[in-house]
Amino acid sequence: MKVLEQTSYRLRVRDYPWLMWFVGGFFIFMPILMLSFFQVEEIHCQRQTVPYECIITRTSLVSQERVKIPLTSLYQAKLEDYIDSEGDRMYRVVLEVAGQSIPLGYASSVVGNRAAIVEQINQFRANPNQTQLSARLDDRRLIEIFAGVFFLVGMALISLTSVLTLDLDQRRGTFTIQHANFFRRTQKELLLREIGDIAIESHEDSDGDTYRVVVHLTSGEKVPLRNYYSSGYNNKKKLANLLRQFLNLPPL
Repeated sequence: MKVLEQTSYRLRVRDYPWLMWFVGGFFIFMPILMLSFFQVEEIHCQRQTVPYECIITRTSLVSQERVKIPLTSLYQAKLEDYIDSEGDRMYRVVLEVAGQSIPLGYASSVVGNRAAIVEQINQFRANPNQTQLSARLDDRRLIEIFAGVFFLVGMALISLTSVLTLDLDQRRGTFTIQHANFFRRTQKELLLREIGDIAIESHEDSDGDTYRVVVHLTSGEKVPLRNYYSSGYNNKKKLANLLRQFLNLPPL
């Protein structure tokens, strides 16, 4: 909350929705982080030059890792399936190499091209006349969908949550409530003589108590300064008491 002007006859206050902007920023940042570290895996095998080998390349936006596998050590590729902790059947490509299992790509509930990649690798291993093989596991499409949803939610929170400006003018006898976001500006004007009280409403849910400041009119109508409830009782109390002081009401 920022006091723009405070005199005996006028009070102007601006309240920024920092919490909503922070949450929106989090929703925007998370998909960027997810896409930055999500790896695309490729396998390239060749019999053109010695040593004959397969190279697994794991690439993300921030790193690249290569694993070399001698072709003579590659026993087979197989498609593993298992039931995860949530009861979903998951699939992944596994290379059996010299007594150990090396996963290729992430496990997924969708088989996709995994079965085809297993078949290609095993055919290459069994066919000495085939000189090279390239296959790619890229599961970014699902991640991109989730990232897009997160990004849109974040942008909506930042662009649609409004800055609140309050203008109480004793000379005009008005209390102006203005909401402004990136797309529109709305304004509601009350008469100071119609204001009976400034109060704080609370709402309880599974996440705890949330609050908002409400103007009570003498007609019985209630005008909330914001349509939604949010955490931070002390900030709401500070704003309510500032308004009450200007209106010559006792503090909360």
